[in-house]
Amino acid sequence: MNTTLNELTDTALAVAKERLQNLALDEALAAIQSSLRQRQQDSGSDLSIYGNLLWCEVLLAKGRFLKDLTYAKMASRKLAEIQSLLPPVSTTAHFLSFHLSSAESHFQLDEYDKAKTVFNNLLTISKKERNEVGTIRALNGLAKAAFHQNKIIGSLEFANQALELLIQQTDENQYPSLVENYLLQSRILFQKEAFTQAKNYAERAIKISEERSLLEQQMEANLLFGQACIALKEYKTAMFPLMRTKTESLSVQHLVLKAESLLAIGTIHTQVFNYTKALNYLNKVADEYASILTQTTQIALQNNLGRTHFRLSQNEKAEHYFFKAKELAQQYRQQAPKAISLAYLSVLFARKGDYDKALRYASRVNKIREQIGDVDGVQVNLISLGNIHYQLEKYNEGIKLASRGIAAAKRMNDGLSEIRGYQIMAEIFRKKKDYKSAVMYQMIYTKFYEDFYQRNDRQAVVELEHQFEIQRLRKEIDRLSGLSETRTISSDL
Repeated sequence: MNTTLNELTDTALAVAKERLQNLALDEALAAIQSSLRQRQQDSGSDLSIYGNLLWCEVLLAKGRFLKDLTYAKMASRKLAEIQSLLPPVSTTAHFLSFHLSSAESHFQLDEYDKAKTVFNNLLTISKKERNEVGTIRALNGLAKAAFHQNKIIGSLEFANQALELLIQQTDENQYPSLVENYLLQSRILFQKEAFTQAKNYAERAIKISEERSLLEQQMEANLLFGQACIALKEYKTAMFPLMRTKTESLSVQHLVLKAESLLAIGTIHTQVFNYTKALNYLNKVADEYASILTQTTQIALQNNLGRTHFRLSQNEKAEHYFFKAKELAQQYRQQAPKAISLAYLSVLFARKGDYDKALRYASRVNKIREQIGDVDGVQVNLISLGNIHYQLEKYNEGIKLASRGIAAAKRMNDGLSEIRGYQIMAEIFRKKKDYKSAVMYQMIYTKFYEDFYQRNDRQAVVELEHQFEIQRLRKEIDRLSGLSETRTISSDL
């Protein structure tokens, strides 16, 4: 095992490296196995350090794509063997790949403190050697570790330190690290609900990853861009990037990104009231990919299934999914998505006429809002409270709450809740025999309802989805035609 880490010592390993870059992971593993067999046949030796590290990179990519811990455990054992063969003092120039693979195995095994230790060691060595490549990779890694531990401020500090160094770099080899940093910045800002900034960083990552053929990062960037657009309610803008992620992730069997893109597209269809398509996407995720979803996406899936059935007035199914979302949110201590499920459960109990339960759930949403500020669901909750007080003939309180709900709906760009608020206000004033106000709110409700559905993105989203599929099929036909022409030329020769 005396081969240096940077050397491609045989054709099979060169092929494996190329296949890994193209995300053809099974082919990469086959090439590494071919190299191993050839070495054993020629000299009875194992793979070089370089070959073993390449093997670990492929295993970890498989683990990342499939969310299968088996691959991370295999890589971890192999890395332990490699470490025993390394010199006591490892320089970043020679052993950067080892550090990065070790940290990645810890990430996949949810060993975030261990990953942080690896990156701190890498940072110490890199600074000592004045190796900016190692320093940048270490800072990006520490940002990622802090993000996974929900230390958002610390994560942003590390990411910004790395970005400052990257801006000063002219080395083209740093582009993967720059894209990695942009993706980190996008995730952090999304978590901070700075959705426009998150979208901007994802857009930068898309541009560079496309130019440099960084395939996995390109898929991640398109997904993050689409998710930020959904948060901003820019549904038409979100569709093409998400459809790209869905198609490309399927072609390389990146099941994690495929599941997240399907969930995001299903969410869009829910938001534009295309419920049949929404359920097709959401049920596919629930049936085929539930086991590989993150904690956040598990809750989002249940809440979106709940929303879809809620809007179809399928109350029992909606209640089932919102209860599941609430339980998961409690288990994972995620307050914002918990508020969504509680707000809708309040509405569902009000629909049943069980106003005591409806009020209890609504009060729990208010407690969460007081703790963490305005959250998705607060507008639903306030309008529901207005309706409950109206049903209990507490008209003045109902007016106050419904008015606050309408204001919250406007602030959070939730047209459907705003419409419902106007409807409730009209009903309350009618009960109070304030017919002038009742007519005014009824007119606002009617006009807003008509305008809302006219400017809805439903048809545009469906057309964009259709256009993407047509473009994809045309490219596939062109590709197959090209292959056919090549075969014809070959046979003529």
